[in-house]
Amino acid sequence: MSSARLDPVALTPPVPWEFASFLGDAATDGVQPVGRPGKVGVLDLTLGVDAAYEMQKTGVTSRYVKAPMQFTRPLYVDPADPGEAFVYVRSTGGGLAQNDRIRQRITLGDGARATVTTPAGTPVHRMNAGLATQWISLTVGEDAVCEYLPGQNTLFAGARLLQVTDVSLAHSATLLAADVILTGRLARGERDLFDALGQCWRVERGGRPLLSDSLCVVGAGAGRSEMLLSRWPVWGTVLIVPPAGAAGPTGSTGSAGVSVKELLASVRNLLVERCAASSPDDLTAAASTMVNDAGITVRVAGEDPVAVRATVDAVHDQARRALLGRPAVDLRRM
Repeated sequence: MSSARLDPVALTPPVPWEFASFLGDAATDGVQPVGRPGKVGVLDLTLGVDAAYEMQKTGVTSRYVKAPMQFTRPLYVDPADPGEAFVYVRSTGGGLAQNDRIRQRITLGDGARATVTTPAGTPVHRMNAGLATQWISLTVGEDAVCEYLPGQNTLFAGARLLQVTDVSLAHSATLLAADVILTGRLARGERDLFDALGQCWRVERGGRPLLSDSLCVVGAGAGRSEMLLSRWPVWGTVLIVPPAGAAGPTGSTGSAGVSVKELLASVRNLLVERCAASSPDDLTAAASTMVNDAGITVRVAGEDPVAVRATVDAVHDQARRALLGRPAVDLRRM
């Protein structure tokens, strides 16, 4: 067993300078220091295709799990693809507290199809010192399909969270990822009362970057900035990356033969319809392409978590139909 798997330093993503400046020497201070029992959770999971099954069923080929992380056995709930694995990742810790370090490495072998999600959202609790980190690395092999759809993160007043998601795609891999974050417990009147938030997305294919997107907000109430989170308390992100086409990134097509430009146009039309159907002050959204039109980034912001999540889910469903030829599966009701 490699000692790096349990080394809190190796399990902590690079901390932005804004965070380091804000935390100062108290980056790891707290009642429960980093590395104490229950403060470091690790999930190292590999999924592959079992060739013995006619349907090319995806299953677990290797795993390493350290509490408080857990995951369910794969479920097969998509009638349109009975071989796709649905894996629910969960933590027994009841959310993130100061100095928690959560490290997830999920690898999909060639031809694997899997949806990775969580049973519910993740609360990020008040922290008097230190910070909590979630570091997720997704590696997707040739002809593999990865759908990464965790529940929302909810930042309590005084919360400090750094979340980094790294994705490495093979040439013919497909990625559908979505994330929602609430900047407070809105029913309690909390908005932007967290202490620090860092959210980083990095996507690469064959060692070449397709997306590097970082948000860093420090200081209670600092989220209400036109340059950062504006006035919106709920933010959703959707990433859509089809396989690289033989004609190059600008001509990339998915398995259903839809180009990135065509998919972008349909997603924008969907967002316009969704925003028009809501109050103009309740929901806003935008979509743009990644480097060389290799994929699509969608941002949705609003006042209502239900409306933002519904829009995120609608975008995911539309992308799934276009790229995989089948509708999305309701992960909460089956």
